[in-house]
Amino acid sequence: MTMIIQLPRDIAPALASEIEKESVFVSPFLAQLKVAPEMDSVAVELSDPTQEAAVREKLDRFLGLMLRELPNFETKTFFNTERRDSGPFETNVHRQMVERRWIHDYQRGRAALNGPALALLHYIDRTASSLYHETFKGTVERDFPALVDADLLWKCGYFDSHPNAVCFVGHVVEDFDTIESFRASNADSETVQLPPNEHVHLPGMCLNPAACFPSYPTMSGETIGSEGRIMTWKGRVFRFESRNVSGLDRLWEFNVRELVFAGSDDFTADCRRRTLPLIEELAGRLDLECVVETAADPFFATISAAKSFWQLAQEVKNEILLPLGPGADGSMKRMACGSINLHGNFFGDRFDFKTDGESASTACVGLGLERWVLAAFTQHGFDPARWPAGVRKEIFG
Repeated sequence: MTMIIQLPRDIAPALASEIEKESVFVSPFLAQLKVAPEMDSVAVELSDPTQEAAVREKLDRFLGLMLRELPNFETKTFFNTERRDSGPFETNVHRQMVERRWIHDYQRGRAALNGPALALLHYIDRTASSLYHETFKGTVERDFPALVDADLLWKCGYFDSHPNAVCFVGHVVEDFDTIESFRASNADSETVQLPPNEHVHLPGMCLNPAACFPSYPTMSGETIGSEGRIMTWKGRVFRFESRNVSGLDRLWEFNVRELVFAGSDDFTADCRRRTLPLIEELAGRLDLECVVETAADPFFATISAAKSFWQLAQEVKNEILLPLGPGADGSMKRMACGSINLHGNFFGDRFDFKTDGESASTACVGLGLERWVLAAFTQHGFDPARWPAGVRKEIFG
């Protein structure tokens, strides 16, 4: 069943994209939502027509929240690199890498890289880490678990901002008969048999949705000196994307090269400023078009306007965007491949680490490595001759 809903005003393409993406969290009976080319209405497909009234009520609230207008903040661009490679943008890159067996696509937002794709991911991660260590003396290489306490995410404000993306971890309840029932149901079955919901226990553990989060408890109770604290690592990150998963550009599980600063307000602000030329250098070594500009996170609809307003007004989020070529409307498609963020003293206050007697400030830089891989192959294609010589040797041998 399809229904058409007129919008109270025409909307911009960027908002249309956000509405389509976030609509997957409106109702399990909403199969698809598409904004009309005229940007004045939406077409909604329902998987169960009997749920029309309930879905429509949720949709009206969702659209009302998404259509709230924010002040027109001017987007600030910090740099815009251009490629030397004059070749065309490659299309269907994910499919081509699957065909070359450089990616095994497990579906549902999970992919295993192999061959040149994996070599490029390692090159990007290794190069970023080297740039961080060379520029910020005293940077410590760390490692953190992918499994985190729900209490940690609560302290980090994640449940309040992105509840739709959380991945809880459960296990079969510690009961002999329950475990035996689960075992027996799978012993002779032709397909997997999952335990019923009442047989699954959620012990308050989650898969980590933001690489920086596990680092903050390690500083609890500490006083950070004037030299500040700098850590970097490659972390595994998990964000539930529902039906939005698609190739390497929107994964449920992915890798992030993270960089965290902790110290005074001046220290973290200066460190964030000094990361900009490092991202420019990384893009330059890969010969990638790259833009860094002010942005806001995609918050859950009920709090999106308020939190986006604060982020844009304070200019605390800079987004790293890598172009993917012209879209159907002729405009350049750009993919967010990382961000450079200021947190103020939020985490210092929540996790009780200080500097100069006050809650310390923090900042972080995160690079989504699979997205950098996708963007690089999109901008250079599969002909090794189009790649910078140093990178070509690293990934093609």
